[in-house]
Amino acid sequence: GQDGLALASDPAAGWAAQLDQATRPQPCGRPAPQPTRAQRPKRISVTQVELLLADPYAFYARHVLRLRALDPLDAEAGVLDYGNLVHAVLHDVVGRLSAQPWPGHDAARALWDDASAAALAAEAPRPGLAAFWAPRLARIGDFVLPQEAALRAKEGPLRSLVEVSGRMLLRLAAGEVEVIAKADRIDQLPNGSLRLLDYKTGSPPGPSRVRDGSAPQLPLEAAIAAAGGFADLPAGDASALIYWRVHGGPTKGEVTLVTKDGAAEVQALAAAARQGLEQLLAGFLLGDRAFLARPHPKRAPRSRDYDHLARVAEWNQADADAE
Repeated sequence: GQDGLALASDPAAGWAAQLDQATRPQPCGRPAPQPTRAQRPKRISVTQVELLLADPYAFYARHVLRLRALDPLDAEAGVLDYGNLVHAVLHDVVGRLSAQPWPGHDAARALWDDASAAALAAEAPRPGLAAFWAPRLARIGDFVLPQEAALRAKEGPLRSLVEVSGRMLLRLAAGEVEVIAKADRIDQLPNGSLRLLDYKTGSPPGPSRVRDGSAPQLPLEAAIAAAGGFADLPAGDASALIYWRVHGGPTKGEVTLVTKDGAAEVQALAAAARQGLEQLLAGFLLGDRAFLARPHPKRAPRSRDYDHLARVAEWNQADADAE
């Protein structure tokens, strides 16, 4: 303190002492951001509704903050690439068979093999991966072609729309939200109704999840179809919601019927899905509802890309300790 050399007071002088004090670290709380209404999106895809239900925080990170996970620099082709490949072959073959008489197994097989070769060439995977994927595509063809033959033997030539885009504008008390979709496949049946099919290379949601509203994609597509929201398709009710699991493994493929009681059951599911979506959007996209992370302990999102941002491991352990 002599000769004017005294240091000015600063809180840093007490930091070391504070570090020595015995205090228990407190984990962060479960995040629940609450952006302004202007920041909330006014468009949602039917495939993202499930994410909003399961993990509102992940939806917020993706669609409000617009954050995307980066691929690793040395990423190998993986599940997503294989799924795109399978979808490309199915869309090519089904699109070329649409509204045509069944050409016979040999001609259909040649069509499938040509589409598989073209899709593999376009994807251009490394040789080892192509050698692994090609036989799986062939096994998927062993499942798909008998299915197509049986449908046409029963119903005649089918008009099938593939990768068809749809939209539905929901006018609610607080504003409007556009709901968009891209249906894998919609068949126009001889009785005038529609059949909606979704292709899955992984495990599809079980019928119980579709019926309880936690996997609402297909019912919402049915609601869009009923409202006349799909391009080149007049408004019409769906009479069947179906998943095809097309993985090409030892079990070449599986058919999962979401509904078994025909059009009335599908219409009820579509109406319930639309009503549930309107309530969801009124709170999250048109209201002030907070985007809480993982509100349902038993309903985890398919992707965990935003778990580190939400610090799930920290507050989830705190919740467990509190119990």
